[in-house]
Amino acid sequence: MSPKSSKSKNTGLIKVLFYLVLTHNPQNSINMKTQLLKTIGLFFLAFIFINCTNNDNLITLVEVEDQLPPITQTGANTFGCLINGKVFIPKDKTGYTPPGGGRPKGLSVGIGTPTYFTMVARNYLDIYINIYIPNDTPLEQVYTFKISSGLPSGLDAPNYPHAYIVYNGFKHVTFENSGTITFTKADSNTRVYAGTFEIKTKSETNENLIIELTQGRFDIDLNTLNN
Repeated sequence: MSPKSSKSKNTGLIKVLFYLVLTHNPQNSINMKTQLLKTIGLFFLAFIFINCTNNDNLITLVEVEDQLPPITQTGANTFGCLINGKVFIPKDKTGYTPPGGGRPKGLSVGIGTPTYFTMVARNYLDIYINIYIPNDTPLEQVYTFKISSGLPSGLDAPNYPHAYIVYNGFKHVTFENSGTITFTKADSNTRVYAGTFEIKTKSETNENLIIELTQGRFDIDLNTLNN
């Protein structure tokens, strides 16, 4: 039921209760009137609580959607997702980086041999995400994640889609059928790759510790990503 319809229904019930009080036979006991007034008071408090809760949920959803980058296919060089319900967007590193300075990127793509396409997103604080596809030119299709070795691309990486995340210093890896990544655009000519993903990972040391990446989206132009 929508908040609007719920509000209308609750308002109608309040009107009925007030009508009962106003039209109540004065010859009846005062206790009955008192009880009716108490009931109305409790119902009114519940009405306020329910509507505040609905509004809070609505505000939260709107805020989350506003914070995540939109789902696009234009080569906007964006990446974002929810990590256990909290917004994550990669950030470039700030400050001096030895030996020659520079500013390491929060979002990068690696392509190499044996053929692979790996996306890395990080904020240089507490989150590092590595998504591996065993194809240097991904296709417009759905890839299903399997068991991850938890190693970067090129270091004994399995030849199938997998991912891992380092969260607050602890590594979590994908497992069989633990999510998907969908390339909605994969143009090897323009070098624009875009899509969505949902990933579930578990701790390397405690499989009961789960981290979920939801509402994931990316839109990458390899021609301009590192500019």
